[in-house]
Amino acid sequence: MLGIDLGSNTLRAVEMDENFKKIKEYEFIIGAAKNLSKTRQISTEAIEKIKEALNILSKEQNLNKAKAVATAAFRKADNTDEIFKDLKEQFGVNFRVIDAKTEAKISVLGMKKALANLDMKGRFAYCDLGGASCELSFDQYFQSFDFGIISFYEKCNFQNDFPTISFKKILKKYPNFVYKIKDKKLKIHLLIKDKKLKNIAFKAFDEVKELKKVLKKSKARKVILNSGVPTALATLKCGLNYEKYDAKKINGKILYTQDFFKFALKIWNMSEKDANFYLGKTRKKYLTAGCFLFFAIFDKEECIVIDEGLREGLCMTNL
Repeated sequence: MLGIDLGSNTLRAVEMDENFKKIKEYEFIIGAAKNLSKTRQISTEAIEKIKEALNILSKEQNLNKAKAVATAAFRKADNTDEIFKDLKEQFGVNFRVIDAKTEAKISVLGMKKALANLDMKGRFAYCDLGGASCELSFDQYFQSFDFGIISFYEKCNFQNDFPTISFKKILKKYPNFVYKIKDKKLKIHLLIKDKKLKNIAFKAFDEVKELKKVLKKSKARKVILNSGVPTALATLKCGLNYEKYDAKKINGKILYTQDFFKFALKIWNMSEKDANFYLGKTRKKYLTAGCFLFFAIFDKEECIVIDEGLREGLCMTNL
């Protein structure tokens, strides 16, 4: 069976057998949410990338029998029906737009399967940060929040509307104290000189404040993360690059709050050549934005990276 997840940033597909064991998996960077907030349209560039991906898939898979769904960007776009009609005629694939709650439930199904394979037990919250939305789930609670790594990055106006604070005298007298600082915003002031990057970092706190309130009420101490940002960071921590991505090696990896800050700086300062090699093309600025969103969300929670999600859950459901 074949499950296809057409998201706001990527198209991911997986072939599984009757026991829900992976046979083959695919990922393509689409960028469907790019400029969506301004145009209300999935761009021609993104449509062409979708077709290129489906053309590759069609050579190996029967797309007529695929369970194919689309999420946030396609819920918002005005040209979704037109696109899907064209894809149906050209490739035989029948995409369905699913609502946020259905998306969250199916994604959690895939994540729970991965946790079982890792023999990881306990009470978890589940957070899926995509290109245009972010879903948070725990127990029987599911909620979608209207921000994602692409939509958030494009929302930043990059004006210097944050306060300027000078700590030159303190840093001169106590050069190592900055590494012991727990206050996140103070750390941003001290360690980030790039004004554009500092703008992204500060604006992330406003973007996630509603989700953060809900997460705090959940009292969850362990959070499962399964989207492109955490899997990319886990890949870097494992010393791998985009082409050598291996879900088996990153599944179960732990990320902490300071990892998001550290990797935001590392990714932002990568050359375009290195970023394309380690992260995949066109992902650098969006992954940086995602790092700061997570940095703003999490405090003492332990974040566990899981590759599985919506596409695997699709194969396991009767949708």
